[in-house]
Amino acid sequence: MKITSYGAAGTVTGSCHLVEIDGKRILIDCGMFQGLPPIVTMNYEPLGFDPTTLDAVVLTHGHLDHCGRLPMLVIEGYDGPIYATRPTYDVARFILLDSARIQHEDYLNAEKHLRRSGVEVPPPLYTEQDVFDTLDLFVRVRYDEPIRLGKHLTITLRNAGHILGSAFVEIEGRHQKLIASGDVGTWEQHVVPDPDLPTKADAVLLESTYGGVVHEPLDQAIEKIATFITEIITQGGNVLIPTFALERAQDVIFILRELSLQRRIPKVRAFLDSPLAINFTKLHRRYPEQLGEAVKRVIMRGEDPFSWPGLTLTRTQRESYRIDAIESGAVIMAGSGMATGGRILRHLYNNLWRPECGVLFVGFQAEGTNGRLLLDGAKELEIFGERVAVRARIANIEGLSAHADEPQLVKWVRPTGDGKIFLVHGESPAPEALQATLQTQLGREAVISERGVTYEV
Repeated sequence: MKITSYGAAGTVTGSCHLVEIDGKRILIDCGMFQGLPPIVTMNYEPLGFDPTTLDAVVLTHGHLDHCGRLPMLVIEGYDGPIYATRPTYDVARFILLDSARIQHEDYLNAEKHLRRSGVEVPPPLYTEQDVFDTLDLFVRVRYDEPIRLGKHLTITLRNAGHILGSAFVEIEGRHQKLIASGDVGTWEQHVVPDPDLPTKADAVLLESTYGGVVHEPLDQAIEKIATFITEIITQGGNVLIPTFALERAQDVIFILRELSLQRRIPKVRAFLDSPLAINFTKLHRRYPEQLGEAVKRVIMRGEDPFSWPGLTLTRTQRESYRIDAIESGAVIMAGSGMATGGRILRHLYNNLWRPECGVLFVGFQAEGTNGRLLLDGAKELEIFGERVAVRARIANIEGLSAHADEPQLVKWVRPTGDGKIFLVHGESPAPEALQATLQTQLGREAVISERGVTYEV
């Protein structure tokens, strides 16, 4: 068995792992590189392999950093199956079409502003038609049902507990077995169920996003959210929550619903100001059997876990702009989650300079993003070409992560026995910290995978 990582090796984005076993070539994920410009430019580099030689592609889940370059496989000649769970197909459809639209708009804007200076603007990676061609190749599968690729080779998807439809992958051949974690979720009561545990394997591709990190307990995180909202609303301001459209938005909505109904926060006007998040929230309602136990209990009572009387969904631009007139008493959830674009920029422009307001981050903020700048104590932020003073209160909640922390990663990988571990999907010092912990706690050697290097097991 050979394993080569062409992405998410030394980075937390661009997941792309080639497994060669029993004469078959199986690609796990083909995601987009995201973050600072040097990382983003990696999207324009050659894939590193010939897609026409692949026997199958498996998609662990629908986040852009795992599915965002799938259309590039098709453009370069891949016409085989893309295996994924049914919810992952639905998620990827939204994500990829949104990605194609944004790339097209960004290209037109950049070309308009830069062509006079002679700067060459790279074209979009793919079009909407390329996305539809890619979606045609999806084969939707159920959890725990083996897919046979050969006489002695099977692929099985298991619940990873990360986002709706997320999976880890088991590839079992004649004599060897590999498990690829994808992104492992947490064992807290989030919107999706707890992750399943794997079984013994000869090799494990293990994500290392939060190596060396221990998340705060969920109940403490919820209490911090309640306290922050109460203090900001009481002093006459608005609360802004930069929100990732998928999973984090649904987690936050579910938590705010419970806090409102339990009267643990003041009466507020809450807004989900993100068409994509609204679509994903609707999608969650379509798959009640794949939701967490706490959410299922609400559904069993005949209630909607993603709605309450104080919540307004603002899909159109006109509805969104009406929020600008609200100076106090509002909780505004909008994308993007790292405050790099989207409607949250306008809300920051209107509220960031006001000391009575607050900005609450509930997800990972990558280096160089507006979210990271604010958390690092920036005194001003450039928005729409203007410098906006940062007078609002800035806070960060770490307990809502959809990624397992280090103790949970150790718990997850423990049942895999003594198989070789390859650490992916992490930026230094996270992989190094997890590598040391796996050695001391489990006595297991782990290799920190390097991009483009082939490892043989």
